[in-house]
Amino acid sequence: MRLLPALLLSAACAGPNAERREPGALLEVSCKVPDARIYVDDTFVGRADSLAGRPLTVRAGARRIEVRADGWFTAFRDITLAPNGRGRVEVELRPVPELEPGS
Repeated sequence: MRLLPALLLSAACAGPNAERREPGALLEVSCKVPDARIYVDDTFVGRADSLAGRPLTVRAGARRIEVRADGWFTAFRDITLAPNGRGRVEVELRPVPELEPGS
């Protein structure tokens, strides 16, 4: 009988405003520029070489991927991931051209 009040109390603590965990998804981002910095929704998640072949756990839904590297144009990709789904994005960076001498 003492268990019932404890269960009721713990259920009341959760309340209607308790944070609900959204199902996640797996996202793999690859880039051939090893030191490229990878961001998901404006949050740095790692460098291309350390993330190679390693999927990230992210929230399901629309995600924005940004890949930056010195000497390369920044690239953006958008992907929508289903709950408990999996996605892969391969980003190819374009080099920033060097200025011609005398320009």
